Amino acid sequence: MNDSLHILRTLVVLALALTCSALHGQVLRTSYFMEGAQYRMALNPALVPERGYVNLPVVGHTNESVNSDVLGVDDVIDIIKNGGDDDYYTTQEFYDKLNDRNKVMANIGSELIGAGWWHGKGFMSFSIGVKANGYVDVPKTLFAFMRDMKGFNENDYSDYSRDLSNAEFNLEAYTEIAMGYTRQINDRLRVGGRLKGLLGQGNLNLNVGHAVVQSNLKGVPPDIAWAAVGLSELVYVRGTGSIDATATLQSSVQGLNYIIGDRGYIERARFKPRDMGVAGMGAAIDLGVAYNVTENLELSAAINDMGFISWSKGNTQTAHANTEGLVFDSSHPGDPRRFSGLIGSGESINLHLLRLVPDEEQRSRTTTLASTMAVGCQYSVLKEKLSLGVLFTDRFSHLSEGAELTFSVNAHPRSMLDFSLSYSPMRCGGSSLGLAMKLGPLFVGTDYMYFGSKTKCCNALVGLSIPLGKRN
Repeated sequence: MNDSLHILRTLVVLALALTCSALHGQVLRTSYFMEGAQYRMALNPALVPERGYVNLPVVGHTNESVNSDVLGVDDVIDIIKNGGDDDYYTTQEFYDKLNDRNKVMANIGSELIGAGWWHGKGFMSFSIGVKANGYVDVPKTLFAFMRDMKGFNENDYSDYSRDLSNAEFNLEAYTEIAMGYTRQINDRLRVGGRLKGLLGQGNLNLNVGHAVVQSNLKGVPPDIAWAAVGLSELVYVRGTGSIDATATLQSSVQGLNYIIGDRGYIERARFKPRDMGVAGMGAAIDLGVAYNVTENLELSAAINDMGFISWSKGNTQTAHANTEGLVFDSSHPGDPRRFSGLIGSGESINLHLLRLVPDEEQRSRTTTLASTMAVGCQYSVLKEKLSLGVLFTDRFSHLSEGAELTFSVNAHPRSMLDFSLSYSPMRCGGSSLGLAMKLGPLFVGTDYMYFGSKTKCCNALVGLSIPLGKRN
């Protein structure tokens, strides 16, 4: 793999390869109405379990998540196998699966330490966990351009134009230290909150607002493979070509350094994982409420992850595209070769084409977390041993994932036994069945069950904990 693209290509692979999971890191909607499961606190800090708990380190709470409108499980496996091979992204099979716009959002989280306990009418909780979030938003034309450059499509290069605009890649990782408190105000009302300290390990964002490649060239075969064109073929090329791009690259990662070439733009990136550390700090808050309208009817609502991470100036590097006057004319010696070298790399992310120039003044930067809203309604029967629930969730981010409505049937026959079956009609083609079970210390659950290799949404949350204290 070309070192100059290693970091950004790794970003794409990570964000795509997590494509078999739930929608939000460390959140399982199917567990929301399960009385004995502490995992529902991730969506609403007011919904505490009947007993305290101590999660076993690492295995106590692990969840992966994703939302993709394009890829299935088979595609994920292929991407992992071919993550460093751009030839995979130009195959006809892969290309035919793409939409005009292709979005993949992924999250993965693991709780390293976690505990909760009752203290009078209040419930306290503490946890330390790690999270990584990534998303990719790219047009199909990006892959069409890659196919053009490899000679897979026939084009008239005397009047050629390919628009690669509006592409974005983002990856963020941080450690979360959280302290929560839930209070039973009276027989009907319960409120909860969670304060989080955030230690940012890294954030990287490439935003291509505008990118157009044009040519007015003669003497070019319609199926020319620019990625492998030789000097003998360029001798007959006449005319002009141009590249016009507007893009920004922002990174806040210790151990990541860009190598600047003689012409002043980024040519390579070097990353030393051993040098990674805390590149930023921030805070966030979760707020939740639950209210018993009647003995059998409970309404609840929460908003989570209202917060930010401020990345320090010393760990931040920014750059912008500088393609002003980037026009190539065959009358200038060497221009055809330089033009073919830029457009013909055949790479999914071509930093050379964007000509990214480091900003003269580096500054600190702040990123916000994607907040999640949850509103639930639960009706219980048989002395609260069986309930019906409806949950609405939505996530607020500039790259919208869309809302979700989840219906569930929940059984709580014993204090150490819970079951829940859910159905979510608004995502993944309306075939989203979920199932969760808590049996003593073991919890397993999914919002999106696996229905074969073409499944586009699937997830799993596994947890192992030790009960603490008496039943409340």
